[in-house]
Amino acid sequence: MADTKPLPLGYEDLEISTQIIIRDALARGIQIEMVDRKENFLRLKQGNHIEFVKEASKTRLDSLMTYLVMENKIASKLVLDEAGIRVPVGRNYSSLEDTLKDYEFFLDKKKVIKPVTTNFGLGIGISNPGDSLEKFTNFVQIALGLSSSIIIEEFIEGPEYRFLVLGDAVVAVCNRVPANVLGDGKSSIRQLIVKKNEDPRRGEGHKTALEKIQMSEVELNILKDQGLDFDSIPEFGKQIFLRKNSNISTGGDSLDVTELVHPEFKSIAIAAAKAAGAVICGIDIISSKIESKPDPKTYAILEINFNPVLYIHEFPYSGKPRFVGDKILDLLGFN
Repeated sequence: MADTKPLPLGYEDLEISTQIIIRDALARGIQIEMVDRKENFLRLKQGNHIEFVKEASKTRLDSLMTYLVMENKIASKLVLDEAGIRVPVGRNYSSLEDTLKDYEFFLDKKKVIKPVTTNFGLGIGISNPGDSLEKFTNFVQIALGLSSSIIIEEFIEGPEYRFLVLGDAVVAVCNRVPANVLGDGKSSIRQLIVKKNEDPRRGEGHKTALEKIQMSEVELNILKDQGLDFDSIPEFGKQIFLRKNSNISTGGDSLDVTELVHPEFKSIAIAAAKAAGAVICGIDIISSKIESKPDPKTYAILEINFNPVLYIHEFPYSGKPRFVGDKILDLLGFN
């Protein structure tokens, strides 16, 4: 895109969000000291002003307890619920035995099964009404394999949106679309994935604006649920989803919608951040009517993210780039 700001040379091995902070710091004449390159850990100096920044959005502005509350989905749901903010209805568990006791309770419901303390959509399963005990158990075991506790909650229909809250403002909003390809009537899903992955913005390890779409067992199982496989040829114009989670880290697309969302949703995101005591965070909201006045029947807050990536807003798959790195430097008090 012509209106993007190029990243500095020599930092390509770092996460792209860290590259953004370095670019904007250098433009201000701020000295960059690499504390731990593999950990994307920086020290920024401007005269006598010194700040540590890890992974672009971890700073002194948020306390350790704030991080812990945001990281733990049970704790974050608690503070949101107590603040009167709409969250999905659900229950939490710490053992397979206790979870399976509620199999019948959830049987006729579409539900999300997710670990309490993971990021990037790891271990999240979406179980449909009527799913067998075997399938339900498999989702639970995957989630418990990644966290000592899990949450099972109502599935709310609609696109998922990431609100980037910095201080007292929502500075960017993007619609995160799960990994997908668009049929052309002649290419297999495998060929469509390969072609989409040729986009130079797609790479691996959070060092590029977008991540490559994988062709693992996870994607194959999602296709099988649709009666498809990697060799299927979708009809022209048909969108095929390869993931149920919308994370950009698993090949999803980021679509900037900052100017489309209803202002009250931005107020809700700010209130959610304040409920957790957060200065820098990402608020994930699911809503089927994001352009309209919020209705508790059609939206809920899914998560508060303690380490929101910047690149999905700076380098969206489509839409207007939002330059957010400078706003973090402003919050830290740099000139």
